[in-house]
Amino acid sequence: MFIIKYYVLGALISLLAAIYTPQVIISLLLFWVSFSLLLVSIAYVFDIPSIFRKSQDGKITWWVRWAFIPFLLGAKAYNAWERRNDKVPPIQQVSDNLYLSRRLFQSDLDFLESNDISCIVDVTAEFAGLESAMTDKHFQYLSIPVLDHKAPTLERLRHAINWIDTQISCSRSVVVHCALGRGRSVFVVAAYLLSKDPSLTVDAVMKKINDVRSTARLNKSQLKTLQAISEQGVLDLSQPTWMVVNPVAGAGKWAENEQHLIRKLTQMYPLNIHQTREDLSAKQLTQQAKDHGAKQIIVSGGDGTVTEVASQLIETDIQLGIVPLGTANTLCHVLYGIGAKWSPVERACEVLLSGHCQRIDTAKCNDQLILLVLGIGLEQKMIEHAQREEKNALGQLAYLTGFFNAVVSEETQTLTVSMDDQSLEHEHNDAQTLDVHSFVVANTAPFSTVLAQGGGAPQPDDGKLHITYLDGTTSLGRRLFALSDLTLTSVGAQDKAKRFKYTTAQHVTISSDTNIEYVIDGELYSDKKLVISLQPSSLNVFVPEAKA
Repeated sequence: MFIIKYYVLGALISLLAAIYTPQVIISLLLFWVSFSLLLVSIAYVFDIPSIFRKSQDGKITWWVRWAFIPFLLGAKAYNAWERRNDKVPPIQQVSDNLYLSRRLFQSDLDFLESNDISCIVDVTAEFAGLESAMTDKHFQYLSIPVLDHKAPTLERLRHAINWIDTQISCSRSVVVHCALGRGRSVFVVAAYLLSKDPSLTVDAVMKKINDVRSTARLNKSQLKTLQAISEQGVLDLSQPTWMVVNPVAGAGKWAENEQHLIRKLTQMYPLNIHQTREDLSAKQLTQQAKDHGAKQIIVSGGDGTVTEVASQLIETDIQLGIVPLGTANTLCHVLYGIGAKWSPVERACEVLLSGHCQRIDTAKCNDQLILLVLGIGLEQKMIEHAQREEKNALGQLAYLTGFFNAVVSEETQTLTVSMDDQSLEHEHNDAQTLDVHSFVVANTAPFSTVLAQGGGAPQPDDGKLHITYLDGTTSLGRRLFALSDLTLTSVGAQDKAKRFKYTTAQHVTISSDTNIEYVIDGELYSDKKLVISLQPSSLNVFVPEAKA
């Protein structure tokens, strides 16, 4: 590239001048210039835009600025001269909700605000981003560092295009800028337009842009790269990943995490984001996604929203991703590991970006999907006590309060139970009548769901329903002793609980003379008869890659 020759030549001339200049101060300044231009030359030779250490929020640290001051002063002077002689407006609209611009300044804020432009893609590597974009929450900012006269890598280009498309699909306007709005930003905008309409040619897209911004031009290398991308069709946006969002889950966690999730997930996925409403359920949105041929659906919400979406994906190949934004997020604790407890959003992004999926078991009770557990007695009463207002105020502490209230209660439930594989205490499947304080049928559950741990932690792909129950006893002390025994099993201190009964099956039928109050994955139900069946390997979900 011709620009490299100038930087190398400038570095050599400055070095020679520094060597032969007798004045120490001037010589040091010339060495500084030579060093700065040499670093820039290396960056261009090996295409290392990260040499400027530009952060995701557009900031460049002070020591990097000092190292590159000679280069930056020259670049700023050249760009200032070009801007003064520019024949086109600084910012121009290329298509609906998409703008092309030279580097943004504080003087552009009025234009951005008047045109409701809230999203900025900065394609420069050498300049810090618009200060307001880094500090004002009114702007959403994406940094895709690219050296001048260069094209972005395919990975960075895909990120930019996915991010732009996601923001525009959310009815936001996006401006893409480089230093002068002629090369790097033009490349990204052209690639985006090609990805939206694969029938377009590079010439047609460039003409469309040139008709708006006459100074837009790509060098031979950029044109060649753009042509190759267009021919290979590697940036097709025709099949976005649907994201079904419950905006009120976790007392509004979506609003706090929306832009962070968009920035992270668009590294791999173009997102089509849809939010539930009172008149539009997660089930309905999932069905719409299926009708549109979605290959992946990401659900952002609590366990209830996850179950709604998953219920529509049973026995399909559609990949289900989960971003836990609820109070308990129990399924994610099983699938994603303990990291989902402390940093749920970051862990979810890490798993989704790995792209690794696995089929897991589910179960069905009457017409309801079971991802985790069905509980009668203690589990049901715990959920019943943890009212929504308490969950919003106390989070998971509300469940602890509910659990304590359930344990001290003297209530038992009389159930008639039969199974296909084996009965609870005999080698046949005859129905048995039981008085129980707790009866749990688990498809899978984390160790924290103690009442499901009669035989250790149920796994999501083991092909079994795990039944753990406690016979009725009037002694609070005995119940507490039995629970402590079960806790030992949940933490792996013993293989099987001694005070709780435990067995496995694939089909379970439970009936009673009175209504059975029960809970499935945090939701309360009531029926006289429960028919529970395992659905092996029925759901395709994103999970962490297994460590070698």
